[in-house]
Amino acid sequence: MSSINEKDALNDLLIQEKSIIQVYGTFLAEGSTPQLRNILKKNMDVVAQQQYDIFTAMQEKGYYQTKEADEQSIDEAKKQYAKSGKSSSN
Repeated sequence: MSSINEKDALNDLLIQEKSIIQVYGTFLAEGSTPQLRNILKKNMDVVAQQQYDIFTAMQEKGYYQTKEADEQSIDEAKKQYAKSGKSSSN
């Protein structure tokens, strides 16, 4: 029986946390009472913090590398999101 290494275990946890956040987001949008929505929001906040903690741990250990975005990439992303925001409001 083989054991999973730390990097793979953390990556698996990160993926699971991201999936849970998506589920909470869907349920939050469907919540029919303020009480239910508050519970879902609080739970989603907890999971989001756990996801960030796992991400940070992975970065510190060198398991999850990110790159700095150049100005051109930032400008392109801004334009893309500006377009999608305009089209969804029409």
